Amino acid sequence: MQFGHREVSGKHAHHVPEGPPHRVVVIDDSKVMRRWLGSMISGDPRLELAGAAASAEEARQVIKQTDPDVLTLDVEMPGMDGIEFLSHLMRLRPMPVVMLSNQMRKNGQQARRARDLGAAMCLAKPSLPTPEALARLCDCIVAAARHDVTDGAETSLASDKIILIGASTGGVTALESMLPQFSANGPPIVIAQHMPQAFLERFIERLDRQLKQCVDFASEGERLAAGQVRLAPAQDMQTGLMWHSGAWHVQMIKRGREDLFCPSVDVLFGSAASWSAQVGAMILTGLGSDGSKGMLMLRRGGARTLGQSERTCAVYGMPAAALAMDAIEEERDLCDLSVRMMEMLFPDKPSP
Repeated sequence: MQFGHREVSGKHAHHVPEGPPHRVVVIDDSKVMRRWLGSMISGDPRLELAGAAASAEEARQVIKQTDPDVLTLDVEMPGMDGIEFLSHLMRLRPMPVVMLSNQMRKNGQQARRARDLGAAMCLAKPSLPTPEALARLCDCIVAAARHDVTDGAETSLASDKIILIGASTGGVTALESMLPQFSANGPPIVIAQHMPQAFLERFIERLDRQLKQCVDFASEGERLAAGQVRLAPAQDMQTGLMWHSGAWHVQMIKRGREDLFCPSVDVLFGSAASWSAQVGAMILTGLGSDGSKGMLMLRRGGARTLGQSERTCAVYGMPAAALAMDAIEEERDLCDLSVRMMEMLFPDKPSP
């Protein structure tokens, strides 16, 4: 398999009207999905639909003919599947690729393989391909394309920062109220919400329809990027984080016997303690004290920490426990948390 080569030139990742739109090729065996994606891409001034293909063989020809900036690539295709095609592509003509799959949320190994091969993002196809959901996919395509920058320009507010959130009882309502206030190109957000896996899956689908950010489960080895919201799964492994190679990465951790909750806010917060100066952490409404120990570790290391105020909590348990341990810098009403966190993480930038 051969691909045409291209000259890589430096591009500044600015919003329209600065700079040409990113040229996209859509690769998907579903005619409906190609039409939906193509329509949304054509309607986004940041993007230009360069071509479409229904198979790996077709894609090879379209890429050579159109010389795109970024691909969307379906995993499940007849003949050569998307993972195998990606392995050839990254060896012969590396470029930003957004992998799409109906099974991405359920098959973490599939997503990890794609990222190991060089995919910029691995996303689940929207269960309801509404205009809003497809518009969020466009945001992800833009973000992936902007990673292909050779001049070191910043692409977003994210820099090296990350926002961590812990919640339990009442957290679903609190998160649905607070998350829309964050910028679509802000730091990645990772959430530990106490909830059974089946309910988390439905919650993620609902958030993904509501938010401008790309929402999914955190998965082993994932390189986190601006404009992403990730929820810790409620399975056998705990969700942790580590900073290396200039980015935050998800690291799944074996559940300890002492862990009362999975996902655990303490484990999530504690895993990032070595890089506390890059972290903003929040504890929201919930029973018990999960998160207080991890937040204290973060605060002692230089993280910025906030708790939800008693009067806006459904259950004032977790924030109260963290406050009693002096792990919280400030308590704020739910409606103020997102703006205040961004002020703390980026004191030199004007508030939105």
